[in-house]
Amino acid sequence: MKKASVVLALLVTLLVFANEVRVSTAVNCVIQDLIPCLNAVTTPAPPSALCCSKLIVQGSCFCQYLKNPLVKSFLNPSNVQKINSKCSFTPPTC
Repeated sequence: MKKASVVLALLVTLLVFANEVRVSTAVNCVIQDLIPCLNAVTTPAPPSALCCSKLIVQGSCFCQYLKNPLVKSFLNPSNVQKINSKCSFTPPTC
């Protein structure tokens, strides 16, 4: 009986810890955070370091952003590839 209580306490501790980690690593998907990338997306200009860092942080939001037709209309495929390469960013499969 005591062993079951210890296992239960350990399980509860792990669940609480996992929940805290998930909350602290959650990304707020705010497309405006990618404004530093606008010039690199719409012109041949290379992405800035700020663009790359924002892109990497917002990477998990990429599929959500692509559902917006306005966002898709701004994307030039060759510029997007350039940014992905320069920023060492691998976009998720949507």
